[in-house]
Amino acid sequence: MSTMLQEENFEDLIQFGPKQLVSSTKLVRNLSSYINMVQKAPVFVERDQEVQAVLISVNDYRNLLKEEEKGEELYHFVLSLRRKYEHIESGLSALTTPEVLKSLNLSEDTLTEGGKRSK
Repeated sequence: MSTMLQEENFEDLIQFGPKQLVSSTKLVRNLSSYINMVQKAPVFVERDQEVQAVLISVNDYRNLLKEEEKGEELYHFVLSLRRKYEHIESGLSALTTPEVLKSLNLSEDTLTEGGKRSK
């Protein structure tokens, strides 16, 4: 039998088994054993009869960070495509690199010198 947790603003249900649910008191008393458990599956920590936290393994955490990074890269890629499309639709000409550098008071040399402002 699995238990479900649903936040008001969360569309997805989080499902977990009863062995994955632990009270904060029991967690403190048996921390070592729960650290071993998270290597196989997340552990949901309950306090005041509500799930307050989730313990995951370091590898799972690293994987989440990688997925978040992929999502951010995809977001920036889509954003750049959208801006490119909007620019093409506007009919305006694109700025050249020298024009952009001049507007920022930079030279091409400063780009290779670590971004120092030109004098």
